Formats: sequence, C-alpha cells, structure tokens
Amino acid sequence: MKRMLSILASLTVAIALSLAMSSQVIAKDAKKSNKESRLSGTVQMINKDTSTITVRDQNNVQRPVVYSGDTKFTYRNKPGSIDDVKDGRRVICLGKFDETRLMATRVDIRSGK
Repeated sequence: MKRMLSILASLTVAIALSLAMSSQVIAKDAKKSNKESRLSGTVQMINKDTSTITVRDQNNVQRPVVYSGDTKFTYRNKPGSIDDVKDGRRVICLGKFDETRLMATRVDIRSGK
C-alpha cells in the first residue's frame, strides 16, 4: 500500500512538472511571435503616394517597407519625419512582415548624403 502511494505521488509530481515545463515553452513561443522584425539597408526609392520605401538589404535584395501615420521616424537618434528619408541613406526599419512587405512601426535613419 505504501509503495502504491509512493508511485502515485511520484506520478503526480512528474505530471505537474511536465505541465509547468510545457507552459513555459508556450510562453516563450508567444514572446517570439510578438517580437518585431528588423530590416536594414540603403533607401533605393520613396513613393509617398503608396507610403512605401524600397530598401536594398545587405544581400542586394530590394524589399518594400510600408509606413503609415503611426510609424515613428528618427533621424540620427532625434525625432524625424518621412521627409528625412532620402535615396542613398541607410535605414533600420522595425515592424511586422506581411508576406514580403514590412509594415513599419519605426524607421531609424542612420546616415545621410
């Protein structure tokens, strides 16, 4: 009888530990999905009509970045605007990818001509 209770207690502890560990893994996955994506490169083209900035990344691939009225711009670590984004300037864009486009929440302009 004591042996049966010991086995049952061990089994209960094992189940509780496995549930606790699985909830930690789920929480880590949720944090990863909330993390913003980053795209950095050189501005190739700006289209204010479609609110799109075309950025050439390190692999020479041109990627579209879409901005909105909620997008925050900084120029050399100071508040900026879309007017500070110019061809040839290096930018770091943060946001979420919508298939191939980055929906920017922040655009940091790093260097200028």
